Amino acid sequence: MRTRGAVICVGTTTVDQVLEIDEMPRQAIKVTARHHFKRGGGPAATAAVACARLQQPVELWSRLGDDAEAAFLCERLRHHGVGIDGVKCSGEMDTISAVVIVDRQGERLIVGHDHTDLPASTAHLHLQDIAKAGAVLADINWHEASFAVLDAAAAAGVPSVLDAEVTDPARLLELARRASLPVFSEDGFALASAGAQPDAKGCEALSRRLGGTFGVTLGARGSLWWVDSRLTLVPALPVSVLDTTGAGDVFHGALAAGLAEGRSVIDAARFASAAASLKCGLGNGWDGMPERRAVVEAAARLDARLVS
Repeated sequence: MRTRGAVICVGTTTVDQVLEIDEMPRQAIKVTARHHFKRGGGPAATAAVACARLQQPVELWSRLGDDAEAAFLCERLRHHGVGIDGVKCSGEMDTISAVVIVDRQGERLIVGHDHTDLPASTAHLHLQDIAKAGAVLADINWHEASFAVLDAAAAAGVPSVLDAEVTDPARLLELARRASLPVFSEDGFALASAGAQPDAKGCEALSRRLGGTFGVTLGARGSLWWVDSRLTLVPALPVSVLDTTGAGDVFHGALAAGLAEGRSVIDAARFASAAASLKCGLGNGWDGMPERRAVVEAAARLDARLVS
């Protein structure tokens, strides 16, 4: 494995209270959980842990409170090999928490609190370090940092991945235009494309708005990639699903790791698809990340196909 430099992951870190239940309720009732766990979470932080497990040097740039939950998260991040010099702990905020409910089929419901009232300052970030990075990954939750990091990556010619989830439509498009590889969820694609379908026609139209390459994640169906005016499907790996929590974040982290290694977009997408699929079969939060050898072997079995 060759790497250009560390991956820098920018965005949210949360402490998750995970409750395992038998079946998602269809109405407002009282349910008793089979198990309860306290785990680390958040898009950028989970992506960073995935990178570290894949033997990719990685730094996390994030915001936490100055509290016991922050101490717990920093200890777990260090344990997993994630650099946290860019994590600011501040008494101006509480560490973000979320409740994650997972059923026996591995489906999950996540309830977190709003990010919009958090301190926006990026003053503690060493943006000059972007030029030495192998790739950067930004989520959409800390807009000010994402804009700054994506602009710095573009100026330095560093590959950049945007986790393009649902947010304000104008802001989503502005962030996507700044990233060299925005990756939309299906809902994010619908928002950015004014309701278009992620087919050849819809992707071509969005490409004209963005001016380049992008991806769309499709859950168990894999992911679509608009590269060089062609649409390619990269399938997911069939697995027995234990827990889908964090699978998308693992996908984005592995994708950024692949780009940092110099892989092509489609090769990096295969690598990411294998990592996310294996994560669904492992569960166990940050402690259940797939190891590099298993991901490499699984990625080699995935056949990317052109689709019309």
